Amino acid sequence: MTFFKDLAASFQIFASNFTARFGLWVNGLLLFLVLAGVLFFILRASAVSLRARRLDTRLQMPPRDKEREARLAQRLSQAVQIPTVAGNERALDRFHRWMEREFPLVFAAMRPLYLPGGGLLLQWLSPDPGKKKPVLLCAHMDVAPAEGQNWAAEPFGGQIQDGYIWGRGALDCKGVLTALLSAAEELLEQGFEPGRDVYFAFGSDEETGGRQGAANIAQEIRKRGLQFDLVLDEGDPIAPAYLGSPRFPAALLGVAEKGTAVFRLTAKAKSGHAAMPPQHTAVGCLAEAICRIEAAPMRKRLLPVTRRRLVLSAPAMSFWQRVCAANLPASKKLLFRRTRRNLPLSALFHTTFAITKIQGGSAANVLPETAQATVDARILQGDTGEKVLDYLKALTADLPVTVEMLSCQQPSPLSPYRGDVYQMIVSTVEETYGRVSCIPTLLPAGTDSKYYQEFSENVVRFTPMPADQPSSAAVHGADERLSCQSLAAGVDFYESLLRRL
Repeated sequence: MTFFKDLAASFQIFASNFTARFGLWVNGLLLFLVLAGVLFFILRASAVSLRARRLDTRLQMPPRDKEREARLAQRLSQAVQIPTVAGNERALDRFHRWMEREFPLVFAAMRPLYLPGGGLLLQWLSPDPGKKKPVLLCAHMDVAPAEGQNWAAEPFGGQIQDGYIWGRGALDCKGVLTALLSAAEELLEQGFEPGRDVYFAFGSDEETGGRQGAANIAQEIRKRGLQFDLVLDEGDPIAPAYLGSPRFPAALLGVAEKGTAVFRLTAKAKSGHAAMPPQHTAVGCLAEAICRIEAAPMRKRLLPVTRRRLVLSAPAMSFWQRVCAANLPASKKLLFRRTRRNLPLSALFHTTFAITKIQGGSAANVLPETAQATVDARILQGDTGEKVLDYLKALTADLPVTVEMLSCQQPSPLSPYRGDVYQMIVSTVEETYGRVSCIPTLLPAGTDSKYYQEFSENVVRFTPMPADQPSSAAVHGADERLSCQSLAAGVDFYESLLRRL
């Protein structure tokens, strides 16, 4: 109500100024400046709209070979049927044996090294690498659990139906692994030899942090003193209708990823009978701390790579979103406000908090002495785990709540997105899929590539297979799937990339 009163008073002052000396000129100038500013913003957005209509962007899938497509789909189906949920060592051993049987040329030509923790490192030597640095191509063998989800198909059945391979890991990340090894197997059948050394790194516990698989692979790479021109890991798949626009397919190339930290909140109070409760119990104090954390996110910031993504994404946006994107950084605060409900985009602007676990109390009539909650934080570049810890402590300083940092992986450095290596990936995308817009971005989730950052300045996170919005949304959820055509196209991408190296 106060806001509307102040607004009415402002209009009254503005209107009364017309009768003052020179008031007409002053008000006229103010109105002119405001209208000119609005017009300038709209014209910039209109210019982006005009460029968007002139863009010749289209997703052109490679020519189809139904027999090859069916063979590759059957291969991924077999991979999905092995339930390599992190921690299932027997299933992981089965998966190792399956790869050896399914890709005999790969395991004959390369040097497989099984490392403690179940990770696998393959080395494909070039007969004449010259002075070229090697490259590292990554995927992971483990998958997220599927319990408690309402699947239409069996999670580990590997069913092939309606042009899709269904099952846990089809897209994350056995599709990538199968495409990588299938590309190498087909090239070896043709007598191909790489122009530089190529390494394949397959982690065994990426879904739980990679502390055994990728970490031990990184230790082996460190012992060998290797440095890579490129590290390519999983990331976002190609969007056939980016931001819901079928006229604008796009490939989001992750040139950095946010950090990850896990915090524990612990509230303590006197235990006793629930019939005689104090004003605030341990659970109540913990609930207050959680509400404060959710109500007070860290300050939003616009990183250069995020601004670049927004500008390149403008053709797929609505008109008023284009107004914001076309007028950055002046429209930054308006952009933050308008994207609050767009969770994937909003997460790129700040360090996020998610309360993922809570526990406390053993009986309905007993006051718990301790209540605990787990906070998963995804840390934006420029913040650190220590800075986030201090922030959480400040939010809860007047509550009987302690905050501990259980683990922390700092945000990754930013890889160049205008250099030759990045452009090589862009060119490979265009060769495989035609005029698809390639957009650098920040990955809000984590990958195994965080363990390989010290070995290359060019770390890119990208899944080179098209997946529509429902398929992308099913990752880690029910009915995960990958189209048979996309899998075959992914093999084509990796073959093209290997020939370019």
